[in-house]
Amino acid sequence: MTLDPATLSALAASAVTALVPLLEKAAAKGFEKLGESTAGTLFEKLKNRLTKASAQEALEDLAKEPQDPTNQDLVKGQITKALKDQPELVAELQAWLKEAGAEAPGVSQGMNVSGSGNKSAQVSGSGNAVHIS
Repeated sequence: MTLDPATLSALAASAVTALVPLLEKAAAKGFEKLGESTAGTLFEKLKNRLTKASAQEALEDLAKEPQDPTNQDLVKGQITKALKDQPELVAELQAWLKEAGAEAPGVSQGMNVSGSGNKSAQVSGSGNAVHIS
């Protein structure tokens, strides 16, 4: 399976986006409980698959400081590289994100409209035009 770089980058970003709040919750409870949490499961799976020293260091830094944007960017970059080098990891990561209750990249929209005479629209993508009359 070969995916375009933008899709791989979006998948990596989804992994980091899912991991950050989970790591924050685990840190609040103490890192000794990291392995027992959803964060620990996703974190350990990534750590086992991203075997390069630079990826290991990036993951450890993210675990220590999940809110640091530099740490997030480094992990995203390492995941993207791994996805390019290991195409089978794409499906695995998508499954791990689903297990963790995170969305894989894509579009998800919802809208609740009540009352009468309301007009609404939802748009995804770029270059779209919406005309509501």
